[in-house]
Amino acid sequence: MKKIIVLVALILLSVVSIAQIKFGVRGGMTLSSYNSAQVFYKFKPGIHIGGIADIPIGSSNFSFVPGLYFADKGTKTEGDYPPKDVYFFMAPEAYYYFKETHYNYQLEFPFLFTYKIPINEKLTLKPQIGAYVSYTMFARTNEKRDYSFSVAPNPPSKLSEDYYFYDGFYLGFGGNVGISAFYNKYSFTLSCDVGYNGHPNSYTELSYANYNYPDICMYFSLGYNF
Repeated sequence: MKKIIVLVALILLSVVSIAQIKFGVRGGMTLSSYNSAQVFYKFKPGIHIGGIADIPIGSSNFSFVPGLYFADKGTKTEGDYPPKDVYFFMAPEAYYYFKETHYNYQLEFPFLFTYKIPINEKLTLKPQIGAYVSYTMFARTNEKRDYSFSVAPNPPSKLSEDYYFYDGFYLGFGGNVGISAFYNKYSFTLSCDVGYNGHPNSYTELSYANYNYPDICMYFSLGYNF
């Protein structure tokens, strides 16, 4: 009899917890780059959109918040080829100045823990910390080159190319920290990812050592909570 009572109580608690789950949609701007000691990596603006579920942990102010986002990450780069600080045993076939924009389109699955800090009846703050797993659907690099020298016959003075990447299974992982401000059903979230996303590299990047730099992505999100 006691076991039945305990089982019924657990089921009721589960139903109550499910009833307390809240959902929300998020969207906004990203600023992303690769964290490198080399100066040619710059922040690139992008967009993101997705949704979250807010699952309360018991009667505490803590919640578990999983989600799903589509995010445009990547970076901007510019510099000289070959790099001025890299020694070549053989003379390269060309010298040029390049500018690249990397687009890295990902599905990201954040797994966060938040803590509710009520300010007044309408305003609430929620710091967040957790981890994420991401999958790169495809990536694109747009590259522009200004040649100063080339041994090719009739060398171009300028060149513009697009590279697309589909031939791989690129998984990433990392951590996230941030804070959200909730006003009634609306929210604004500022957060930051730091991690490794296994993104493909461009042709020019192959000439730079230590390619696998961690990614940094800042999110500026507006949300609506149901």
